[in-house]
Amino acid sequence: MSTKAILLGNEAIARGIVESGCLVASAYPGTPSSEILPAVAKFADELGSPMAVEWGVNEKVAFEMALAASFTGVRSCAVMKQVGLNVAADPFMSAAHFDLKGGMLLVTSDDPGPHSSQTEQDSRYFAMFAKVPCFDPATGAEAKEMVFDAFDLSERFGIITMLRPSVRVDHCRQSVELGEIRARDEKAKFVKEPSRWVCLPASVKINHPRLNRKVEDIRTAFETEFSKYNYEVPAKKESVLGIVASGVSFSVVMDILKGWGREDVSVLKIGTPHPLPLNMVTEFMERQPKVLFLEETYPVMELQLPDRTGILGRWNGVVPRAGELLPEVIASILTPFLGIEAGTGAEDA
Repeated sequence: MSTKAILLGNEAIARGIVESGCLVASAYPGTPSSEILPAVAKFADELGSPMAVEWGVNEKVAFEMALAASFTGVRSCAVMKQVGLNVAADPFMSAAHFDLKGGMLLVTSDDPGPHSSQTEQDSRYFAMFAKVPCFDPATGAEAKEMVFDAFDLSERFGIITMLRPSVRVDHCRQSVELGEIRARDEKAKFVKEPSRWVCLPASVKINHPRLNRKVEDIRTAFETEFSKYNYEVPAKKESVLGIVASGVSFSVVMDILKGWGREDVSVLKIGTPHPLPLNMVTEFMERQPKVLFLEETYPVMELQLPDRTGILGRWNGVVPRAGELLPEVIASILTPFLGIEAGTGAEDA
């Protein structure tokens, strides 16, 4: 019999980290990510995990603690808010080139709005910059599930994986299924391999082409193996608009369409915005009369499209280029495309 609990999104992420068999978790506090590491410590105690759970003196140190653990073959996780990744950028960019031994997850909580940050920068840009895969959860429960797959993907391809929850996912509350720690037979052991663990020009000439191949292989995996995160909700009638949505924007737009009783809109959910499953997105776009992209906060999916002609989104100003995509904002974006006159009250249905 499964056990469920109402958890904060950050608590759901923490539960996934512990259940996945992660042995080292480090973080630097900052809203909206602050609750994750204390929840990791709590769940580790409850489940009897031998995890090492530590605060770092800054985000760079927290990242390097987790990275060092990965070098020894155990699963590790670093947690920070989006501006914290600025501090950790130096080791993060270099580590993307390494052929990691133990699975490593980087959780970066974004703050569209912003509510408590200096900027509303989009961590998915860092994923593109470093060429690492990124998961973008729409709910707290999905974020927990993504933790398992992110660790598996990290070990499969020897690469850092990023989980990018936004503030609404971090601070939502949802019923989440609880499990036990997934048994893993691993012991920490560091093997000195300078060519593998040191990022110097000679090794980069080998590692960068290998990283490029990993990205394309991961893109293929996202196309074919991750249908629980990337899928279409087809229109029940002839489609008048196609929407490609990632993260919490998907949850918001589905609630709006349900409230309006609209069955003539097709929605493609993308839970893995980088590398973008291009074939899936392109095929969806070809079947729609118009295509609208909804994502927070920057046009990360849009920028990966080889041809942006005719799409509606941030790049052409249809979607606001700043601020959080709140329900009222998305409703105002949708009304002109669905024949709803703003101010009639229909958009508030």
